[in-house]
Amino acid sequence: MSQAPPVDQRIVDEYFQLASHRKTKDVAWLYGMVATYGLKPDELEGFEWAVGNTIHIPGKKRTVRPLHPQWVLLFGLKEKQPCKLQSCWESLSFFLYRSIAYQDVQLNVTDLLLAYRIRKNYSRSFKKQRQSVPAFAETF
Repeated sequence: MSQAPPVDQRIVDEYFQLASHRKTKDVAWLYGMVATYGLKPDELEGFEWAVGNTIHIPGKKRTVRPLHPQWVLLFGLKEKQPCKLQSCWESLSFFLYRSIAYQDVQLNVTDLLLAYRIRKNYSRSFKKQRQSVPAFAETF
């Protein structure tokens, strides 16, 4: 793992670096899914697209929302989905982990998940602060 959790710009830069190479194009898509939805590759297996760029994971009651909804569009996650078959998914996950091992990818899955959780906790605390502070116009 990196020394500090990666900033969003580093994740975006790494995604486009992976997407620019033919051999890591599909790996870039899975990398983008992990970064956007905060789930491990094996947790994403069998997902289905739902309303509003959310995804439904088999076995979960609620859909998973992207923390950065713009990443779904920026990365083209819906349009560039390489496969839906289970056998393809296993090989795609294998190639992601292999790319990490061979350092084609500088940020590993743990780094992406940590960054996602930090952003999610920050956004929750920010929303709570906004709700607890009365609007400026209401104080007068």
